[in-house]
Amino acid sequence: MITELKKKTKYLIVLLLVIQISCSSSEENQGAIWVGPADFMHVTKDKMEMTYSVDVVGQKMYLNSFYEVIKKGTETVIFKIKVTDLEFGIREDGISFCRVWGAVDDSGIESYLLAQECSGAKGNN
Repeated sequence: MITELKKKTKYLIVLLLVIQISCSSSEENQGAIWVGPADFMHVTKDKMEMTYSVDVVGQKMYLNSFYEVIKKGTETVIFKIKVTDLEFGIREDGISFCRVWGAVDDSGIESYLLAQECSGAKGNN
């Protein structure tokens, strides 16, 4: 009887693990989409400099892609960035944000775009 109970418990655990694995999303966020304002933090060996009110065409960025960061309301390209990492969070006031990290121009130091009202995006575009 105890052996039979152990077998049933073992089968139940395996079944629950299979269900959990099959229901979980295996695809992580591959991009970020935002509707709020965005700023750009340019990081160099000597300083960190925030450029306020920037934009990226379409207000979305995906991993391993190149983007031009422009001054909002203009066509002036401020930086070119290759996206390497995404970071998502919620501010204390409940607004979602994301940091889109990447290498700027030829710099080996990563900078980031900080966007408000941001969410993750699956796939590539």
